Amino acid sequence: MKSFADYRANWGGSSSRPDLSQRSWNMLALPAIALAVMAVLQIISFGKFKDWLEGIRVGWPAVVAVAIIVAELWGALSLLQLNMNRLLRFLGVSLAVLVSGFWFIENLQIASSGGAGQLPNSGFFGKYLAQSPGWWTILEVSILLFWIVYAAELLKWRPRTSR
Repeated sequence: MKSFADYRANWGGSSSRPDLSQRSWNMLALPAIALAVMAVLQIISFGKFKDWLEGIRVGWPAVVAVAIIVAELWGALSLLQLNMNRLLRFLGVSLAVLVSGFWFIENLQIASSGGAGQLPNSGFFGKYLAQSPGWWTILEVSILLFWIVYAAELLKWRPRTSR
């Protein structure tokens, strides 16, 4: 297992792209698309999204809404096959894990507290593609969370092999 110092030593200022197969990049594009669609639809319906966060009693809903949207967009870009500084990619993937973890915890909390079926929307896509929070949305966000954790494992630093 690599230490934090090993990872940090490879955060040089140059832009680069991890050496992955095209199949791996294609697998990473799916959660990137999901995160980007979520963020765009939340931006389009920002008022409703902020109101939804206020409805579930999140402190400072406007700030949290902006933080979620930025994390989703940055995370989506970090999962794509772009030349990107290693530190920025690491931070983006970390934000993607955090934001998908937020969605998992919020939906689990809503469903376990008896709120499943009472709220008309889970908030994933702002006011669009409304799904009532419940076990189905927990399954959806669990798949997203595990897929992003898998992406983080694929994108972690590995020494370049000589060919």
